[in-house]
Amino acid sequence: MLILTEKIGQSFLQRNYKKMVFLNLLTNQIIVSRLDAVSGNKTNYAATMTLDVCIQRMSDVDAVAIGGSIGRTFRLYAEINDDIRKGDKLIDTSTGNEYRVTGVSIPANLGNFEHLEIVIERLD
Repeated sequence: MLILTEKIGQSFLQRNYKKMVFLNLLTNQIIVSRLDAVSGNKTNYAATMTLDVCIQRMSDVDAVAIGGSIGRTFRLYAEINDDIRKGDKLIDTSTGNEYRVTGVSIPANLGNFEHLEIVIERLD
């Protein structure tokens, strides 16, 4: 192991360990649907991909601070390369809950731990 660490480099191992830990937190599977033109002015949501993510309820204070609804606003964490955009509709495959994406950001100053932090609102 010592020889492997010297050849690969400590930062490489640390970066991959952080990535493995992050991937283990992605316990929800969602279907991403995006508006697509059907014909003329008509649009409809079309499923574009299935992704592994982490969905967590946002605190009431944070939800109110960003203009969300208490108990219906959530944070979703996803891999940096996942194609999720504002306005997308998400369906949690395990619960059947539907969400609308209201904001997408990449948190700064996280070093080798880049990910997407997405604000979603549950649709009733």
